[in-house]
Amino acid sequence: MYAIRVDGLTKEFGEITAVDDLSFAVKEGELFGLLGPNGAGKSTLINILVTLIRPTTGSATVDGHDVREETAAVRNSLGIVFQEPALDEDLTGAENLAFHGRLYGLDRAERDDRIDEVLELVDLEADRDRLVGTYSGGMKRRLEIGRGLLHEPSVLFLDEPTVGLD
Repeated sequence: MYAIRVDGLTKEFGEITAVDDLSFAVKEGELFGLLGPNGAGKSTLINILVTLIRPTTGSATVDGHDVREETAAVRNSLGIVFQEPALDEDLTGAENLAFHGRLYGLDRAERDDRIDEVLELVDLEADRDRLVGTYSGGMKRRLEIGRGLLHEPSVLFLDEPTVGLD
């Protein structure tokens, strides 16, 4: 089975074609990197695959779910680390993860276990109770990566994952 399958995908914004007849497949367990210059359509492609925008033509599936027809199933199967920060700086690291764990439907026991595991994985366990507003940029980026992994997604999207990473 494919984790991601894209067939003839195009996205147009008026006169601008951001993604042009793109096709590829990513097998389960495979690491796949998408490289290109600014404006090449990488973020547009990710936004299509995570169901934030609809393609103009073509098809795409994530974890076997159609990005047009099965948006909830696609969203439930993936983790996302966006290019721009999306943390609440008035919450602690653990509180940010707990909030997102609730959004993903994790029960309290599972959420608490996963928060501990993720904070250890991204080397923030000692800083779990500090306000995120006091974190360095690299610490925030690691917390965002941890948040993307919190619910153990089938597919993880990392948009510019090394920007600001320490």
